[in-house]
Amino acid sequence: MPARERIMVLMDTSDADRTLLEFLEIIATTNETKEIHFFNSISEMKIPDAVLKEFPEIKEKSIAERKSKIETLAKNVLSADLVKISEVHIQEGAPSKAILKFVEKRDIDLIIMGRHKNFIGGGVLSNRLARRAACSLFIIPEGATPNTTLLHVPCDFSPHSKIAMEEAIRVARKYKNVKIICQNVFTVPGGYHYSGKTYEEFAEVMRENAMKDYQKFMSEIDHDGIDLEVVYSLDTNDNPVTDIIDFAQKNNPGAIFIGVKGRTSTAALFIGSRAEQLIQYNSDIPMMVVRPKGKNAGIIDLIKEI
Repeated sequence: MPARERIMVLMDTSDADRTLLEFLEIIATTNETKEIHFFNSISEMKIPDAVLKEFPEIKEKSIAERKSKIETLAKNVLSADLVKISEVHIQEGAPSKAILKFVEKRDIDLIIMGRHKNFIGGGVLSNRLARRAACSLFIIPEGATPNTTLLHVPCDFSPHSKIAMEEAIRVARKYKNVKIICQNVFTVPGGYHYSGKTYEEFAEVMRENAMKDYQKFMSEIDHDGIDLEVVYSLDTNDNPVTDIIDFAQKNNPGAIFIGVKGRTSTAALFIGSRAEQLIQYNSDIPMMVVRPKGKNAGIIDLIKEI
């Protein structure tokens, strides 16, 4: 299971930062977490040389003020033990590049970032990081409340679903009274009528096949002692993502867990269209994007693509 020794928290000095820290307090543990890095990326300060010469303290004091604000909030929300292993970093430049460089340099295991509900293009940075960062990513919507009693794992029984399920099980074993719901969205193929069966009859055939796939899928995963339920959802609009989001909004899990593809070359697929859509459209439920550590292309190739 992936470790959580080095956690990077993306702060933007808004009210949403408190939500991230509340989740961090639950996620980070003193016996597992060794480093916490609060990271804030600011646009390059383009100050004319003449102005900077006259007011040399502008840039330095601006950065110091932002750093102090984050440090003060962390001390007010986090336990003293977590504050001791925390460090604040303020960097200028494009967020994606700065974050990816930091992840590579510090060997980060998990990125925690917020998502503003009413912010246009709010899913752009999270999608970029999910594609390119060589670690897992936890996306937390603004105003979300930490909840570990119910975890939602959409499963198509692929290797990517396997790493998501294993991570959800790791979390379930860490806390008490946790239930995992595995949701499989199955579809009736377009040529079903050639079988001589009705739509409903063929839907049952597909459901029974999914049940067999689930048994095989879970037989390869250690889930002893885990409260686990499987739900089969018939997709009727050729978009499984809407079924996943509808289910999550109805059941309000503490988090959705999805696994993503690792990259071995710049020509390879990023994370899969379903994961891309989930990150883009889900603005209400926290989402853990699970990637095996280091499963990505070289940092230089990635930065060139941004």
